[in-house]
Amino acid sequence: MIRRRRLRGALALGLLSALSAYAPSASAQSPASGWALNRYEPSPVGDSFFLAEHPWYRGTRLVAAGITLDYAADLLSLTVTRPGQATEVRPVVSGMLTGHLGVAVAPLRWLGLHLSLPVALSSSGEASPVGVGPASGVAVGDLRAGLRVRILGDADRDPFSLHLGAVVFIPTGSQESNTGDGSVRFEPRLVLAGRALVLRWSVGAAFQVRSDITALDLAVGNELRLSAGIGLALLDDRLHIGPEAYMFSSLRDLPNGTGSAAFADRQWGAEAMLGARYLIADAVQVGLAGGAGLQQGYGVPSARGIFSIAYAPITRAPAAVDTDQDTVLDANDECPTVPMGDRPDPARRGCPVADRDSDGVLDADDQCVDVPQGDHPDPARRGCPFSDRDGDGVSDADDQCAEVPQGDHPDPARRGCPDGDRDSDGVRDSADQCVDVPAGTHPSTVRVGCPAPDNDHDNIIDQPEGPDRCPDQPETFNGVQDDDGCPDGAVLAEMSGGEVRILQAVNFRTDRDEIVGAQSFQVLDSVVAILRASPHLRVDVQGHTDYRGSAAYNLDLSNRRAAAVRRYLMAHDIVEERLDSHGFGNTCPAVAGTNAAARRANRRVQFVIITGDTPAGRCPAVAR
Repeated sequence: MIRRRRLRGALALGLLSALSAYAPSASAQSPASGWALNRYEPSPVGDSFFLAEHPWYRGTRLVAAGITLDYAADLLSLTVTRPGQATEVRPVVSGMLTGHLGVAVAPLRWLGLHLSLPVALSSSGEASPVGVGPASGVAVGDLRAGLRVRILGDADRDPFSLHLGAVVFIPTGSQESNTGDGSVRFEPRLVLAGRALVLRWSVGAAFQVRSDITALDLAVGNELRLSAGIGLALLDDRLHIGPEAYMFSSLRDLPNGTGSAAFADRQWGAEAMLGARYLIADAVQVGLAGGAGLQQGYGVPSARGIFSIAYAPITRAPAAVDTDQDTVLDANDECPTVPMGDRPDPARRGCPVADRDSDGVLDADDQCVDVPQGDHPDPARRGCPFSDRDGDGVSDADDQCAEVPQGDHPDPARRGCPDGDRDSDGVRDSADQCVDVPAGTHPSTVRVGCPAPDNDHDNIIDQPEGPDRCPDQPETFNGVQDDDGCPDGAVLAEMSGGEVRILQAVNFRTDRDEIVGAQSFQVLDSVVAILRASPHLRVDVQGHTDYRGSAAYNLDLSNRRAAAVRRYLMAHDIVEERLDSHGFGNTCPAVAGTNAAARRANRRVQFVIITGDTPAGRCPAVAR
């Protein structure tokens, strides 16, 4: 008679004879080798079901850890038939109590990691003649390390979700104790799960890559595993209750060579149970389940009982609260204690349109929300007072010079600003055609705010605004026609090439710094006239000698002669600050050579105009 939920050894007649006699040859025909016998694979800690997976991730809970106690009855039995005797059933493993230590963590909203270690706490039964039997004491099983990834949806929030996962079985168990295969196993998994109102459901499929083990004519090897569960979430999700089931089948060939083991007799099995879990204080999860085997197969018990306890705190969304009862929940209400009223603020959800400064202009329209508009509102800025910090009658909003009154002469181009006079010549900038150049003592009669033209800087205004008939040649101020703007007779000095160039020599007494000769003084007077006509010029008076004499002597002599010329200019009303003097000896010859003509040319005085590019004390480049 075939008995469900027990493994019946349908052995050949020779093997039956060997078993009846417990002959050693039985081991040779069916190798003595155990495997991970218990079929129960608990779902990761924190899941709602016991067998089927209902995945959770960060956002539901972060971590869970606990223990599951599982007792299975009649995991493995042999039916022995002896000639002439009644059939005898031998319980190889009649009972096994296993503790499953588990931990799970969800570091991300789409990733979960879990570990599980089964420990056989006690086993009962009789060892078979081929060496398969119960564990003699506490025995560790194969360590499970797994992960799962959310592909689509959320199992506890959406009607449908898709998850992929995998588990690696690390061979920490023992074949002799029926708690391990002695080799690595790998199991990819696919889970479909979801929730509709209070109904939770899950369907899973897995394929376990497993080493072939042949014992008791069983084909232990690669397996297909299917699971399913459906349950109700009650009492604000604290209680979950419902049925679930799994089935498996070996997928390798039968050891006797008669075909595939897939869904063959004794090579597949199924189990169903009813379970309930309850969450205490949103942190501690306790569970109880019981069921029975539905189809014979190795490791399928006749009955199974499960108890679990775990620390599995959940993250609950805050309760829906509407303190101000304006239909906008506090979680989304920017003014949770103030009703939004008949005129809600479009920029702040749940808030009324405010009037912070109580001036009758609502904040949404008020350009000065913290300043009342007062008795004199600004017509250009709604809700703002008329502000005029400089008291010039122009609102600060329009005043381009809010800190400076516009005064009696406002700038027509810049509202609220005074009309300036940058060059301080008494002509307002708005009318001044030369805003950075003072009109001076001789203002132009043609260009307002500009000085009259004086191209040769002789201080005589050029025609047609003035009498200068020689606008490119400075007047020679010598008492002879000094007001026509033209030089008298020969030109003795002129502005040229960055210097006041003298066209006649300034002579000195031999080896002295005494100026001699009427011509020398006429030349210097011409220089004075040019400097008077150009009061902005600064000059460096430079003395030079020829090559004769020592360098030290020539340097001293040239310094003294330059200083003598500088004193003459100062004596004729050229202020000291406009004049520098330097001697260069014979270090800066004007022409090359040692003949008399060269020596005369190199004995000279120069008046170099000082600029940023030509500072005082620099020997000028001379080309003649």
